Amino acid sequence: MKIAPAACAQLAAARRAAKEYLARLYLNNVDPAEAHEPPRTEGPTLRALIDMYEPWVCAHQKSGDVTVRALRLFSEFMDVPADRIDAEAVARWREENLGRLKRATINRRVAALQALLAWGAKEGLCGAALKLPKLAQSDSKLVTRFLSDDEHARLMAELAAREARSGRDYLRPAVILSLNTGIRKGTLLGLRWGDVDFASRTLRLRAEIMKAGREAVLPLNDAAFSALSEWRAYCGGAGGGFIFPAVDGARRRDTSKAFTRVLDKAGIRNFTWHCLRHDFASQLAMKGVPMHVIQKLMCHGSLAMTQRYAHLSPNSLEEAVRLIC
Repeated sequence: MKIAPAACAQLAAARRAAKEYLARLYLNNVDPAEAHEPPRTEGPTLRALIDMYEPWVCAHQKSGDVTVRALRLFSEFMDVPADRIDAEAVARWREENLGRLKRATINRRVAALQALLAWGAKEGLCGAALKLPKLAQSDSKLVTRFLSDDEHARLMAELAAREARSGRDYLRPAVILSLNTGIRKGTLLGLRWGDVDFASRTLRLRAEIMKAGREAVLPLNDAAFSALSEWRAYCGGAGGGFIFPAVDGARRRDTSKAFTRVLDKAGIRNFTWHCLRHDFASQLAMKGVPMHVIQKLMCHGSLAMTQRYAHLSPNSLEEAVRLIC
C-alpha cells in the first residue's frame, strides 16, 4: 500500500500509518496479503493549486505576485498532491532550510503555503488547512540601521556620479524622496503625479498603496520638494502617470539591483532600501523631534512601533527629569 510520497512523509510517520492500516485489517478479519489498496482520488498537485490560486490572490492582495513567487520556491512539493502536504513534511522542509534561509524568510514562505492550502480547503480543492507554529526569530536582531554623515555623503556622491556616467534616471530622486519622507518602497513605487501638491508642498499617500490601508498626507521638505520638481521638469511628469515608472510606463516592480550597485560603489555595507526609512526616523529622533510626531510622519499604527527610535533622542530622559527640578 502506498502511504505517501517520500517527500511528504517522514519514516516514523509512514511506519505509524502502516501500523494503523494493519490494525484496521486485523479488526475486520482481513488477511493483509489479500487486501487491495482502495482507489484514491487525488486532488490537484501543489503546482496546479498555485495556478488556480494566482488570479485570486493577485486580485485580493497588493503583493499577490510576490506571494505566488514565494510559493513556487517549494520545488520539493510542486508535483505532490496538495492533500498530501502535511505539517510533518513542511516542518521537515523548515528544518532542512534553517541556516540557509533566515527564520523570517522561512516564516513568510510557510505562511504563504498555509494561506494557499486554507484557500484550497475553502474552495473544496484539497483537504484540511495546514497549521504550523512560527519559528522564533532569534536570528533576527532588531537593528535600526541609518547612514552616518560620511556614508550619506558617499551615497549622494555615487548617485551623482552614476547620473554623470549613464544619464539621469529615477534612482537619485527616488532615494532623496525616501530619505526625506520615510515612505516604504511599495508606497514610493505606487505614487502618481496626481499625489503631489506642489502648491502646498505635500504628498498624498493613497490608502491602496499604503501597507496599513490608511490614507495619509506628508509634508515635503526642501530636499524632497526640489528632487520632485527637478524630476518633473526632466521627465515631463503630468496627469495620472507614475512618478517613477518602468520603461513601458507601467508600475516599476523593484529598485534592488540598481540600488545595490550604488551601495557597493559607495562602500556602504549592511544597508537596504528599507533602511532609508529607518534613516528618516533616526535623523528625526536624533534632532529631538517628539516620538508622537515621528509616529505620524512614519504612519505607524501605534506609538510602540516608533519607540525603537527613542534611544536615539538626545538626552531624552535627562531632559524629562529636569522638568520637575
